[in-house]
Amino acid sequence: MKKRTTVSRLLYTALASALMLMLIAGALLFGSQMTTPAQAQTVRPTPTPLPLFALPDARSHRDYYSSSIALAPDTLTMVAANPLSNSVTILVPAQSRVINEVSVGRDPRSVAITPDGARALVANRGDGSLSIVDIRGASVLATIPLGVWPYGVVTNNDQMAYVSLQGSGEIVEVDLAAGRVTRRIPLPDMPSGLALWGDFLYVTHFWTGEVSLIYLPSGAIVARVGTGGTNSISQSIALDITRGIAYLPQTLINADNPALTYDGAAMPVVNILNLRDLQVERRARLALDQIDRPVNMPFAVAVDRFQQRLYVVNAGSDSLSVINLDTGDVRAHVTVGTNPRSVLLNRDNTLVFVHNVIDGTITTIQTSNMRVSDVLPISPVTLPTDQLIGMRLFYSARDPRMSRDEWLSCATCHFDGMSDGRVWQGWPVRPVNTPHLFGLADSAPYTWTETWDELGDVEIKIRSLMSGRGLVDAPSANLPQEAPHTGLSVDLDALVAYLGSLQPPETPAQYGVDADQVRRGEQVFAEQDCAQCHSGPAFTNGQPVDVGTSSPAGELYDTPSLRWLWLSAPYFHDGRAATLGDVFTLPGTHDLLGKVSMDDLDALIAYLLTLR
Repeated sequence: MKKRTTVSRLLYTALASALMLMLIAGALLFGSQMTTPAQAQTVRPTPTPLPLFALPDARSHRDYYSSSIALAPDTLTMVAANPLSNSVTILVPAQSRVINEVSVGRDPRSVAITPDGARALVANRGDGSLSIVDIRGASVLATIPLGVWPYGVVTNNDQMAYVSLQGSGEIVEVDLAAGRVTRRIPLPDMPSGLALWGDFLYVTHFWTGEVSLIYLPSGAIVARVGTGGTNSISQSIALDITRGIAYLPQTLINADNPALTYDGAAMPVVNILNLRDLQVERRARLALDQIDRPVNMPFAVAVDRFQQRLYVVNAGSDSLSVINLDTGDVRAHVTVGTNPRSVLLNRDNTLVFVHNVIDGTITTIQTSNMRVSDVLPISPVTLPTDQLIGMRLFYSARDPRMSRDEWLSCATCHFDGMSDGRVWQGWPVRPVNTPHLFGLADSAPYTWTETWDELGDVEIKIRSLMSGRGLVDAPSANLPQEAPHTGLSVDLDALVAYLGSLQPPETPAQYGVDADQVRRGEQVFAEQDCAQCHSGPAFTNGQPVDVGTSSPAGELYDTPSLRWLWLSAPYFHDGRAATLGDVFTLPGTHDLLGKVSMDDLDALIAYLLTLR
């Protein structure tokens, strides 16, 4: 009976793999745009060997990942990206030794090392560039402009690299010798983490939890896989190439929960993707709060496929969870530095390295006993002291003043100051659309109902939704728009300073924009008297208005700023408009159907997307 069951499983696996090959091969032949594994984008007719989509042989093809730290082929030298210092550090962590620090572009997020060990490739999110660094000479050889918000970078040869652009939604292929982009592959929003295995490039999408599969010889998306419509903060993917499995650390967002509580708003999970049929193994999902303990923002993972261990760094809880994959139990829970964002095993899996971004340190842990053997400072953090303190608080769920039971941090919904794109149903009276946090100093008052007159009123949110004790040493927060919170707590003032420092990216609409269309859009903006409400440098008059959305109890809502609209979909307080086109075609005071031509409407939208 056991033999028959084994044969049946083998037949089932073979049939499933054959069906997958047929579906994807058919999609490539007909060039249809894919939203499931059976659909694909139009591709160039590049001859490729058959079978097209058999997984690579794990014995001859290794895997590569985007990460803020990378080990050179010598297995000793590491290069780490320092986003707070605009540099990379060359070090030997096993010897607790820093070799050199090299200035690169602004806000470097990930680094890869070419297989020859000679160069480090650094994705600079703030500059929109890729730095090529000579590791031995500790110097920048070249800087290549890429686009908006480069994030992940990988390479498996010495000639080409692949970089995700979060801002413009694409993967760029970079010819390292020529120093230029040779191919751009459009993707859904916020492509982030990368895993490269043979001809396959797996791409995570930060706010949706989706994974896109790119077949590199054709330069096309051949599959998009959802991990569940509520998954978020997905910036890392690690493969077990022996078993054909991918691990995805994510945060499950419960925005539809009508009874919103701190411990029901978000859940820390690791989703598991079967690479053979591109199906999520939902029953195998790792719920970290049950396996380990409540943690915030599982951010990156490393797999020991021989001992079947999974190492998960929790960016909001400053910890490392070590999971026994054979039993599903936690093997260890290790406290590390502030805001760990990367985890990496050495070649023989005897050491695990954790990159603590806000501290600017590397924690080394011995895998034999899970003890910390070293904490190595790698770069001095140059932020002003108040902003640094505020940043720690913003990303922290470990501080009981900020969050109860390590469940939530400000970054859970606003990582890097962005919006999670969710409409939260559990707010009293009304659904609430998550805003981005850029330009806050110019857009008071705050919240959709203008409840807060100062950023210090974030103390109210800390004590309510996050169930923290609060940063002000008092039994309760002050009532909004009455006694101020500013000046009552050094740490609260530091958090406010950090919120006011958040820097947005360049606007993608500025690249390749039709200047004539934008000028016409600005004229339409004036003709329709949009500046009556959206005036001044922040494009808001700071007044509450009735926008004709049938709000409950006749409520008025804040006039939002129009800056960085490309980052703030959906629109309106309740997120009813998925796009700017919907803003001007749904019933309400913004409805322009029949008032302007469709060409003028397109021009108006083009203009709005340039505002920053």
